[in-house]
Amino acid sequence: MSKRRFVLHIGLEHAGADGIAAGLVEHRERLAELGVRSPARTPDDSLRAAIEMRRLHKAWGFKRREVEGAWSDLVRRARKQGATAHAAVVVSEELLAGASTDQVALLLDSLSGFEVHVVATLRDPASQLVDAWAGSVRAGGSLSLRRYARRVLDSGRETAEASDFWAAQDVGPVLAHWRAELKRADRLHVVVPAPGQDRTEATWRTIAELVGVEAEGLPVREPARAPLGPVGLGVLRHVNRAVDDRAQVRTSRLVLDEQLRTREPGGAPVGLSPELHDELCELADTWGKAVAEGGYDLVGDTAHLHPASPLGVGTRPGAPYAADTSTTEQRLASATDALADLLVETTRLREQTTELEAKVAKLARKKATLKARLAAAIS
Repeated sequence: MSKRRFVLHIGLEHAGADGIAAGLVEHRERLAELGVRSPARTPDDSLRAAIEMRRLHKAWGFKRREVEGAWSDLVRRARKQGATAHAAVVVSEELLAGASTDQVALLLDSLSGFEVHVVATLRDPASQLVDAWAGSVRAGGSLSLRRYARRVLDSGRETAEASDFWAAQDVGPVLAHWRAELKRADRLHVVVPAPGQDRTEATWRTIAELVGVEAEGLPVREPARAPLGPVGLGVLRHVNRAVDDRAQVRTSRLVLDEQLRTREPGGAPVGLSPELHDELCELADTWGKAVAEGGYDLVGDTAHLHPASPLGVGTRPGAPYAADTSTTEQRLASATDALADLLVETTRLREQTTELEAKVAKLARKKATLKARLAAAIS
């Protein structure tokens, strides 16, 4: 009896394929009818499973008990047979890209009995660097893009920013960790979308082919959600600096992120210094060479890992190098509007809390009265 296939999409982080997990949830029932199990009931299921595997609960603001057992639950659902035998299983979580060799070994050991295939999506290093910085700001960071890039690209790689970035973005070592434990380079599928191509859709086509379904009939594309642009990110950086680790505000930052996003439709790109272009091109060559020498199943062309020229086409700069034009006035206006919305929401929640507290107090009094009557009746 042939083994069921388990397709694991590991990112890389910030490679733009985060829509895969949402697509798997959206098409979960139809995939099941086609013999493909998607054990993550929500994108949060796969996220918590990855956080547990990588022991990142503190960094993500979770208590250990909130993620404990998440991966084993996912695998248990993957193994469970429905009315018909499922030929394949798919899980997607880009946080897994940065797993250490030991963590990869533990993860794959839990999948014994499956024929495991791993899918990785790559992107040019300039775009990866910008998106990693934006992700760090949304997670509480306060560094400017210039300082963040300088720390990440420092040859010593001794800073926390460099350690976090390269653990999940250094293509050669990341792919090598997975290949070493898979034992088969041809079961590691590397997707390199062309510039302008929908990265989620390109990744999904590879996954769909591996599990034997028609990608066209189950469309999965990048979420039509504008990224937080330079004005919003500028405001958020200063808020993070002001909070200064005084509280765990992961949920609050998500709320603020949404408020700032509405003030900046379109999410204008944030820019790197054009002086980094040659260094980033060398890095792209290194990544391309690692893919070529690794013997992986390549979908696409590693030439697409080269960043766009800082000069772009005509007078328009290449996207990763677009100028950061946010001003103090723009950030002040955005922050003021967001603060007003948050003040309205805070007031509403306080009023709601007051009403709930009054109801609880009333119920407590009723409980005390009933308890006294019961005691009197018994005596």
